[in-house]
Amino acid sequence: MPRTDLPAAAGPPPGLTAAQAHVLAAQSADPSYAGHNVGQYIELVGPLDTAALDEAVLRTLDEAPWLRSRLMSRGGLPRLDTSAAADPVGAAVELVRGQLACPPRPELLTAPAGTGLAPDLTGALLVTVGPRRHLLVQYFHLLAVDGYGVALLSRRIAEVYTALVRGRAPGPTPFAPVSVLADADRAYTGSAAQAADRRYWTERYADRPAPVSPAGRVAPAQDTARRHTVRLGAPDSAAVRATARSARVTWAEVVLATTAVRVTAAVGAREAVLAVYAAARTAPGTLRVPATAVNLLPVRLPVRGADTFRSLLRAAAGELTLLRRHQRLRGEELAREVWPAYGGDRVPGPLVNLRPFETELDFGGIRGRVVSLASGPVDDLSVSAAAGSDGRLRLDFDANPALYEEVEPARFAHLFTEDLAALCRAPDVPVASLRASPVPH
Repeated sequence: MPRTDLPAAAGPPPGLTAAQAHVLAAQSADPSYAGHNVGQYIELVGPLDTAALDEAVLRTLDEAPWLRSRLMSRGGLPRLDTSAAADPVGAAVELVRGQLACPPRPELLTAPAGTGLAPDLTGALLVTVGPRRHLLVQYFHLLAVDGYGVALLSRRIAEVYTALVRGRAPGPTPFAPVSVLADADRAYTGSAAQAADRRYWTERYADRPAPVSPAGRVAPAQDTARRHTVRLGAPDSAAVRATARSARVTWAEVVLATTAVRVTAAVGAREAVLAVYAAARTAPGTLRVPATAVNLLPVRLPVRGADTFRSLLRAAAGELTLLRRHQRLRGEELAREVWPAYGGDRVPGPLVNLRPFETELDFGGIRGRVVSLASGPVDDLSVSAAAGSDGRLRLDFDANPALYEEVEPARFAHLFTEDLAALCRAPDVPVASLRASPVPH
């Protein structure tokens, strides 16, 4: 992606959040880029009332009219049936990945004049993959809504569907208007809080540490990423929880610290600088807005051979606390100031996406299992983690295809999970004696 300079002092344009303004600038600078497309599906196994689901989706979008597209205004969800395919879910996913690989049309970057509808940067369809088995597929552009916002929408669709099939009226909308986010961003721009956040970040990274990467080089993020997914077994997931509990942290710190261990082992470095997503929703009411606010900021974790995993977990917890305290300064601005040589608007290097969202939803007694398909641009490597209702961790390993061959996400995942298991078994042993062998590259 090319460099796009958005004047920091001016704040976001009227009606847009700061995050939306930066996404719009990046997409406008490279209209053919598709990496800002994000998607997921919700697997529904059971006697689904498809008419009630249509109504639930439409009512939810009525509560967030800035997301209601022309497609959805014409009626219910589009339908697709892949049940005759050898791998019905795989066939559906491949079709959706094809959609995600398509850049938005330039005219869709602004709302159609006079219609009151959002541009077609969001969409959904219902896929039949077998008897009493469906996928509610949702795809969207980060200009419209981020992962947190989609989690709000999905939860509300499930709530409204449940009310409808049980013959009662849905409760009042939990949403706040997008203006709450946009107004909060404008109030932050030029404030003492912004100055304090900028001072923190520029002092913390005054030495301009070079991000370390197993690739050993940089390349622009591509339209899509190579992905390998691991769902940890029950014993390994239990070990993660036990280790986190003993260190008084969460699984998020365990994943972050393990990523630092793996990346430094791969290149023989003594410190990892990692990009981490932050919600950037600290102002009152902003946690109720299904729109885009997500930010990308750096975390630095020294990893010395004598360090124990427990000490790294404490360091990771401290880093995440500081990141959350200063999460509103836009990462695009920080990247231009601290890493100008990398020529982009994103914190460079490997990325960690800690997803605390619900991975299962209740659709009137039908379990809805949420599965992520794409989470946004991948500049290098990305480790995305989410915990299921059973406590098992799902880990998605994404890699920039301009930097990594087809087999490398799986290879990195294998070494990562080996490290994770060893570190959780012996959190008080020096990490140098526990790490898996470096990634050959």
